Amino acid sequence: MIAATASLLAAGESAIGPTLALIVGAGMAAQWIAWRTQLPSIIALLIAGLALGPFTGLLDPDELLGDTLFPLVSLSVALILFEGGLDLPPRELRNTGTAVRRLITLGAVITGVVGWYAAREIFGISDQAAIVLASVLVVTGPTVVGPLLRFVRPAGTTGPILRAEGVLIDPIGATAALVCFEVVLANDTNEAVLTLALIVGKTLLAGIGFGLATAFLLDNALKRFLIPDQLAVPVTFAFVVASYVAANEIQEESGLLAVTVLGIYLARRESSTIRQVLEFNESLRTLLISVLFILLAARIEYEALTEVFFPSLLFLVVLVLIARPLSVVASTVRTSLTWRERVFLCTMAPRGIVAAAVSAIFAIRLEEEFVPDAEKIVPIVFLVIIGTIVVYGFLAGPAARILGLAEAQAEGVLIVGSHATARGIAMQLKQREIKTLLIDTDPYNVTRSIAAGLTARRMSALAEDATESLDLRGIGRLLAVTSNDEVNALSTGRFARVFGRREVFQLAPGKKRSGHDAVPEEYLGRIIGMAGLTYNTLDERSRQGWKVVGSPAGPLIDEALEEELFLPLARIEEGEMAFICRNDPLPEVGDVIGLAAPSLQRQIEAEAPSASADA
Repeated sequence: MIAATASLLAAGESAIGPTLALIVGAGMAAQWIAWRTQLPSIIALLIAGLALGPFTGLLDPDELLGDTLFPLVSLSVALILFEGGLDLPPRELRNTGTAVRRLITLGAVITGVVGWYAAREIFGISDQAAIVLASVLVVTGPTVVGPLLRFVRPAGTTGPILRAEGVLIDPIGATAALVCFEVVLANDTNEAVLTLALIVGKTLLAGIGFGLATAFLLDNALKRFLIPDQLAVPVTFAFVVASYVAANEIQEESGLLAVTVLGIYLARRESSTIRQVLEFNESLRTLLISVLFILLAARIEYEALTEVFFPSLLFLVVLVLIARPLSVVASTVRTSLTWRERVFLCTMAPRGIVAAAVSAIFAIRLEEEFVPDAEKIVPIVFLVIIGTIVVYGFLAGPAARILGLAEAQAEGVLIVGSHATARGIAMQLKQREIKTLLIDTDPYNVTRSIAAGLTARRMSALAEDATESLDLRGIGRLLAVTSNDEVNALSTGRFARVFGRREVFQLAPGKKRSGHDAVPEEYLGRIIGMAGLTYNTLDERSRQGWKVVGSPAGPLIDEALEEELFLPLARIEEGEMAFICRNDPLPEVGDVIGLAAPSLQRQIEAEAPSASADA
């Protein structure tokens, strides 16, 4: 390791620095383009990696990082798995436990057996190479599943199931690859059985043991405030790295299990420190995924792919149309999943970083043992990774929409609060075919909303399971309009993780910003209303007979705004809705929704009787 580091430094900072900047810049550009074009980010990252590597030759990861490439990849995967475990709440595991347990055990076995037979028959490779190849390809992983789930945002339990499967299958798949590697090199059956038992036992002992021990120490240190806030995140990462390295010293590849156990254990603890670690790790995960996919895509060589390209297409068909459906069907028997959810599970099993890293490591070791066809493992795995990412990347979204588990355009609004004004906003949006969902803790307001034909639930936006239990199909933004400034601010912060900071809105705090009890700016969402609308203003205008109306933009609304008879809240143009925020200009086209004085209401009704609605 020291020699490898020395050789890396010898390459010269002048060469490494610009190349690393190019990788990070290309990764962030790909992520941004994917966001703007509504494409899965993984596909954009693969294109970027291929463009920098095989297409232009600007990037050679092996020359850049040398022998440190795969250790860095493995450590990055460990950090991603830790974040995945940390983002798996215990209630989510309980609710999806049966299906997840079967997918990572029975489902993995089915995928491995089908993959082994297909690889042997399609590629004509040796049994030893086919077994190791199939064991590598049982993994999916959060590096690929997570971005696709954020893109598709399926409703129900399919998202949690796929997320948990992706996190838990990685250490299992890495261990399975190690077991298969040792077994195919065994001289007889007794030795193979002994090797299998020894590796599995040591992996469980080292992985679970070091994971739990590290988690216990870190958890107690955080509980007793032995770690200051400014060191909480770096110390946590130090524990993650230590757990990973220590477990790997006992048993190869058990470090991934250790960090996963560590993350799941800490997820039991709801605290500001854990949330701080999770928020930081989410940003780190995005950066790591971007860099890793570009590095691994850039390693692909045309010559190595040519020989196995066309057989790989048939192999991919077997994995997608036979292995995955069989795995899902067997794993979801006698579960509460609907047929739609089971079909969607069949459309999501992309392979990612772990498969690439593990295949490269064991292929080299098989070649050293002179195993026939070992050199074909890496190109096959990379083609499967590219193929599954492309297939599932383009298939998952349309499949979820066809099955009714997601909607194409998330123009809808989650409204926190269901008082008269909130109901009026929801009614106007509904009339313009914009989906709304109101939530409130007041049963009277919820009942009034439902009686008005609106979708509403009695729930607090701050409830522990709010983000998981709400049906957010077609919902793409949040508007918090309760009478409590703190609840509004906390709601936008809570759902910013779901919708993004750009799509969370709230009323302006009613208290003076200079007061000691004011809500700090950093906790606020985007403020709705051209002048910053407060709940006190809404309540006062409502008592004066003001109601929410919708009207085409034009002279009538312009004049009403000048005469202070109208408070614009949102605009809708060609089916696309946007809230009007502080300092935004009044739209010149489309419809405008806002609070109107009684006199303006009569004018609007006179011009278009169907344009207004009583809240």
